[in-house]
Amino acid sequence: MAKVKPLLKILASVWIVYNIAALMVMPNIGSYFGRVASKFVGPYANVVGLNAGWNFFSPDPAHPMYLKVVVNYPSAEDGSYREPLFTSYPLPDEENKAVSLTKKREWAVMRFMVMDPRRLRQIFGPWLCRQYPGAESVDMEHVVETLPLLDEAVLNKDINLLDMSQERRYAKASVRCDGSGDEESL
Repeated sequence: MAKVKPLLKILASVWIVYNIAALMVMPNIGSYFGRVASKFVGPYANVVGLNAGWNFFSPDPAHPMYLKVVVNYPSAEDGSYREPLFTSYPLPDEENKAVSLTKKREWAVMRFMVMDPRRLRQIFGPWLCRQYPGAESVDMEHVVETLPLLDEAVLNKDINLLDMSQERRYAKASVRCDGSGDEESL
């Protein structure tokens, strides 16, 4: 009987740890870890009713989004042609990995502008025209780069994440820089 008590303590401890693992895994079954670990705790959790998903862990990261901007210039009087300027808003900040307050504001402005494509034509386009004097027109396009799912990234770990992402285009707007569209027309 003396040898049975330590064995019962060990089995009870393993059972408690297993239950805690089920409590931690099953509420977030949609995560990568949840899908992998559900093979071990899923059948037990389904039987005892611990299979409710609460999704209390952080959500998926936001997809990178920006505005592609093409600034078109008129032909010169001598017939020469000035190449259009291709840029984006907000500009990528390659050298500085810490996000500044200004960069956060630029992201917020860009997201606000793309919520309604009229804002691109009536507010953001005229502002861009003032930023690039001599421009004839400005073309804007909202681009979202989709991130691959974690399962796909793990399966294709030899492939760069940027190569697996896809560009999705949403709002488009074009503005003539002759002063005809300004924010007072809202």
